[in-house]
Amino acid sequence: MSSAIRVNGSWIRLLADWLDRHQLAAPGIRAQIAQYQPSDAVPIEYWQHLLNQAFALRPQQTNQALEVAQGVTLTHVGVLGYLVVACDHLGQAMATYQRFETLFYGRPLASLESHGDQAGIYWQPEQHLPEAEEIGLCALVYLARQHIDAGTALPLQQVSFCHQPGAAQLHAMEAFFDCPVIGGAQRSGLTFHASALMLPLRNSEPGLRKLLEEQASAMLKALPEPDEFERQLQAQLVRQLPDGHVSLDTAARQLHCSVRTLQRRLHKRQLHWQGLVERTREQLARQYLCDPGLSLLDIALLLGYRDQSTFTRSFKRWSGMTPSAFRKQHLSP
Repeated sequence: MSSAIRVNGSWIRLLADWLDRHQLAAPGIRAQIAQYQPSDAVPIEYWQHLLNQAFALRPQQTNQALEVAQGVTLTHVGVLGYLVVACDHLGQAMATYQRFETLFYGRPLASLESHGDQAGIYWQPEQHLPEAEEIGLCALVYLARQHIDAGTALPLQQVSFCHQPGAAQLHAMEAFFDCPVIGGAQRSGLTFHASALMLPLRNSEPGLRKLLEEQASAMLKALPEPDEFERQLQAQLVRQLPDGHVSLDTAARQLHCSVRTLQRRLHKRQLHWQGLVERTREQLARQYLCDPGLSLLDIALLLGYRDQSTFTRSFKRWSGMTPSAFRKQHLSP
């Protein structure tokens, strides 16, 4: 079972650096940041909570997420950052990022796409975390610009966010990205001309990249596997879903524990009930869609949806495509 989305302890130090630049004492926020080592996992909801606290110190400023992002260095990203910038060109860097993204977020999230002369990298946020989302995209572009070979630029065509930034934020981000920025989109991401995939990186080092790939692969293998509790809980979810009513109370009874105990065990593993239900549905949907013997209505009912259209909307939110398109893509010869 996939773990909850998180970031690393080194990433949240972006906020401490921002506090330093603005000479903000904020001892409470700094103490919360300091409790994490660089390699520690920090739930992304907690990262958003820290940002909310910090930005409340300067409530009149509207571009604070952008300011935080522009303080990013490879140290904040860790091994993944050094590996990506050692690639030969932007396309290779993005593919490498996607391959090892689990080291940063705890599980793979990015989708790389290329259609004709247009390409892009996109994410489907599972919850409303606007500042965390803005910092992630802005920092990615900032680092790319730092490491693309001199004399070239990153030709962005559009940047999209699932949330709706305010007018002042949109204006500041359009100036930063140098392209249109839209809010309220189905997915967050960057769209650019496909030719940008061949932009060379200035620090390309094939030998170093090979060593870093070996290290990153070893780190992926070292990530903890789901424990017996998670396996039992997922089994309960699979049994409950076809009934159309997934209940924390029922799961607790089946696991012979109280609701409070179950919630505590979920929290200890940085799991969240509703997100866990959604991820289980998504995993099962992808599995069921690869079985040509199941109709889309069959799959919708197995996942606990009342009708096929509700399932279609959910799957499109998860993957950016309809169940029919996903099935066609994965079942074609």
